[in-house]
Amino acid sequence: MAGDYRYRSRWTGAFILIAVGVIGLAANFDLIPRQFFHDFWKLWPLIPLAIGVSILMRRRPYGENPRDIDHH
Repeated sequence: MAGDYRYRSRWTGAFILIAVGVIGLAANFDLIPRQFFHDFWKLWPLIPLAIGVSILMRRRPYGENPRDIDHH
């Protein structure tokens, strides 16, 4: 199960980097209005907030993780 999470996390990171690159390239060619970046800058704190909420929502309650089981 942990391997699935790492695999999914790797894809998510790759897509984020690709999206940032595409947006940056589009901005260099003036395909995205400058107002977009002004509005984005005001809302950037929502990104770490969303990441934190996502992490909290993915956490399993204590005891559901196979590593939490005492095998003694």
